[in-house]
Amino acid sequence: MKYYVMINGRQAGPFEEFQLIGNGVMRDTQVWHEGMPQWQPAGMVPELAHLFAGEQQLGNATGGGNVPPIGGGVPNPGYNSTSGGFNQGGCNPPIPPCPKTYLVESILVTVLCCVPFGIVSIVNAAGVSSAYNTGNYQLALQKSENAKKWALVSLVVGLIGAVCGFFVGLLGG
Repeated sequence: MKYYVMINGRQAGPFEEFQLIGNGVMRDTQVWHEGMPQWQPAGMVPELAHLFAGEQQLGNATGGGNVPPIGGGVPNPGYNSTSGGFNQGGCNPPIPPCPKTYLVESILVTVLCCVPFGIVSIVNAAGVSSAYNTGNYQLALQKSENAKKWALVSLVVGLIGAVCGFFVGLLGG
């Protein structure tokens, strides 16, 4: 089973069970896996409890600064430290990886094929990481798709132009 963890306020993973301790997971580290309704301290997850059998019970559950405490020092599983907000229903599924930016492809088609469409592709490619880093995954995905689309349009227009130029050169020369 793959586990996601909150370490120093950042989500990491997925990790296999054997990788958890080596990645700094302690009894009070918030963990989540597919099928869990919400984040829980690792020591409270039945299938992980054996990893912490020799340790003391949870004292101050904020150790390591994993998830900000609420009230009496008990971590709040609904807090999303990545976005700095609270999730509806207390469930925080894993954040998908950043979509491909297509920046290299955009620059290449701009230089080699068609400047106007290539510039549109570069603008969208540059916005992918910005949107993702601000927590707007859907916008990042949209900008990634737009960068890809305009890079392809630039490539096709450039190829059509090259083929037309070749035939004009043949007929005119």
